[in-house]
Order: sequence, then C-alpha cells, then structure tokens
Amino acid sequence: MTTPEGKIVEIDEVAARVARSYWALLLIMTVAPLMLVGLVMSGQEPPAVAKSRLQASSRATDAAPGDAGVSIVVSQVKAFATSENLLREVLRRQRVERSTVKVAKAIEVTGLGTSTIVELSVKDADPAVARRLADAIGAAVVQEINTSNQGSIKQQMDGIDKRVRELEKKLGPLSRRAGAQPNPDIGAANERERVQAELTDLRSNRSDLQTQLSTAGTASVVQPAVLAPRTNPVVMMASIAGLVGLIGGILVAVVTEMARPTIPGQRRVARRLGVPLLGWADRGPAELADLGRRIRLAARKEGVGRVTLVGAPGPLPADLVSSVASAVYGDDTKVVTARPDDDKPGGDGKPGGGDGAPGEDGPSSLNSSGPGGRRSTSVVRAGGTAVMTKKSEVSPSEITQPVPVRRLCHVHAFEDIDPGSDEVVGVVVVVGPVTRVAGLETVRDLVAASGWPLLGVVATSRRISASRKSRG
Repeated sequence: MTTPEGKIVEIDEVAARVARSYWALLLIMTVAPLMLVGLVMSGQEPPAVAKSRLQASSRATDAAPGDAGVSIVVSQVKAFATSENLLREVLRRQRVERSTVKVAKAIEVTGLGTSTIVELSVKDADPAVARRLADAIGAAVVQEINTSNQGSIKQQMDGIDKRVRELEKKLGPLSRRAGAQPNPDIGAANERERVQAELTDLRSNRSDLQTQLSTAGTASVVQPAVLAPRTNPVVMMASIAGLVGLIGGILVAVVTEMARPTIPGQRRVARRLGVPLLGWADRGPAELADLGRRIRLAARKEGVGRVTLVGAPGPLPADLVSSVASAVYGDDTKVVTARPDDDKPGGDGKPGGGDGAPGEDGPSSLNSSGPGGRRSTSVVRAGGTAVMTKKSEVSPSEITQPVPVRRLCHVHAFEDIDPGSDEVVGVVVVVGPVTRVAGLETVRDLVAASGWPLLGVVATSRRISASRKSRG
C-alpha cells in the first residue's frame, strides 16, 4: 500500500514532469486564448442590464425551508419568465423586434437571501429596451404567479356566489307562501328550510375559501426596473479563456507524457538508477573540480581505471566530455618529478631516465589516445610546462627517494571505447533537466550487456540539444 509520503512524491513528480517538459506548451496554450479573447472583445460594447425585484409570494411558509425554499421560488419565477407564450406576448405589446430564444437566454433570476423576493435581470444592447422588457416581463410573471396560486380558489368562490344569489331569489317567495294566512303552504315551508340549509353550507364553504385565498399569498413588483452600472467583461472572459487553454495544455501534456514518459530532475534519475548524483558539469570550475574528485572516488571504489561517459540516450558533445575528463585527470594537481641532467651522476644517460618510474617523462599526454592508438575525441592533454629548479638546488635525497605517482583515471566518450578490450570500464551517465524513460532503459541495457559497473550520474543545467551532439 502506498504511504501518504509516496503519494506526495508521486504528485510532485507528475507536476514536475508537466512543468519542466511542457512549460512552453502551457505558456502558449494559456497566453494565446487570453490575448485572442481580449483582442476580439476589446472593441465590443458591453450589454446593458436592467434589474427589477419581485415579491414571488407573500406566504411566510415559502421561505421556511431556507435555501431549498428559495431555490423553488427562483425556479418558479424563471420558468414563468422564460416561457415562450409569455415572452411572445410581452414582445408584441412592447413592439420590440427580438427573438424569444435570445431574450430567454438574456434573462437571469437570482434569490436575495432566504426571502421570497427575487431579482429579475434582462440584458440587451439597447438600455431602454432592456428596461422596458424587465418591467413588462416582471409584471407578466407576477400576473402568472397570482393566477396560478389564486385562480382555482377564485373560480370556486365565483361559483358559490352565483349559487347563493340563485337561492336567495327563491327564498323570498317560499317564505311568503309558507307564512300565508289562514292556509300556510306546508310544502313551501319545507322547501324554505332546505334552501336556508344550503345557503348556510355555501356561506361556510366561501368563508373557508376566503381563508385559503388570504394564505395563498400575492405576488407583486417590489422595485421597477433600473439600469445596473455597466461592467467590462473583457478581463473576466479573457481569464476564463486562459484558464480553459491552460487546462487543455495540461491534458495535451498528460497524453504526451503517457505516450513518451520522462523523468524530471537529475536527482530523480539517480534514484531511478540506484546510483549517486556525482555533481554538475556546467556550474563553474569549483563544481567541475568537485565532480572530478567524486568520479575518481567512484572509480576507485569499483576498482576501474577507465571511465566512459554515456548519454541517456545518444552521443555527448566533445567539449562536455573533454571538460569532465580534464576535471577527473586533474591538470592542476599533476606531480612533476625532479631529475638530474643526463651527464650528471645518478642519471642513466638515457633521455627520459632518472630515478622516477620507468618510461615516465614528466607531465605527458597520458589520456590522448583512444583504442588502437587512434586519436580520441575525448582527449585531455596535460597542460602547462614543467619548470625545473637549478642544478645546485637538487639534493641527493630528492633524487634517490621515490616520488609517489597518482594512478590516473582515463575518461572517454562511449564512442571511443574499444568493445574488444578486456578492461573493465566504469559507466557514468550524463543527463539534463528532463530525461526520457527510454533513455534510462538504454543505459540499463548497456550495463547489463557489458557487465561494467554503473558509477553515478553527472548533471547538466541545460538540455543536451541535437546541435551540441555533433562531434568533429
């Protein structure tokens, strides 16, 4: 199971891959849409916005559920405001030549807190038209809401009122017939009682409907339409376009990274290969000298006297190989052995003789040839001229005592290594800021095929371009 620390490292590596390998793509994908939208919208006049406020309902229970109740009210008002029939009638009455579809898209309804008051806004290029449409649409919405909430109740009350009037017309004649003297009409008296009972029921029902009507709530226009201050949407739209472009660039980078994965950073490459990061090859003389010492230490640890520099993948520039070889060879620290002249005692009379190591003639060009004696492209020649002291200053002890000679570590490019040689060569990988995974696989295959030890990784601050890889 992956630990939280492992997840953080993985996310950091993914971000580093996208940022280091595709920063130019991300920059172009962000700046290009931003500038394009800004250029297109810079000459456009922003539309006018007219806002009005409506009391969607006067019932306190509509706002009781809180945000849920407000959402219901807002949805109801927007449904009425954007209906095709309502907009067609409003445009006809206002004599405005607009498409109902475009007007519906230009209408926005927002809630104000947890109350049943909502704000209806209409956008239009003409401020006067926007204001007229906002007022007309608001009035039409209020009428529709009232009709929806109170229409059925009022219809029932109208039916009751009509029936009450009919019964009241019958009640007078029936009462006279039932009270006639000396012979009252018993049937008329019974009919009168029935009519009075029905009237009582109807009046009770009407009272209940009246109560329902009062609690149903009444919609109204709280604030007529007013023009809102104009705002320039160029900045917001350009920012949105830049954000969308950035997201698109990230998607392109992710897809490309899935097809050709890379490893960001030189230290991550060293961790992948399981070797140390020996140093930097292009950060000045001090860093280069430290790199040389570390390569010598790594070579001594593995017991090799020859080192090859390998790209990941491909050949390396000759100047890069030469600078690393110079640092490893150590031009500034060569040992110069003092020796007497050929005609003095202690000499053997042979050129290049003396008491030093046989065949040594001072600071010679020990790293100047490749395999088979041919001249190598990774040549490091000993620089400087040995300055001999005066003959009288050479003491016998200096002549007879052996001079310690440091074992040289030869550095070559991989192309200059003789594949037929039996000598074990240490491999040093040179990588830039971003390395492809396929390049590391090539290095692993080389180490597995040759059996040579992998000493470490040398880092460069800049990418090793193809133009720099040409070798003379």
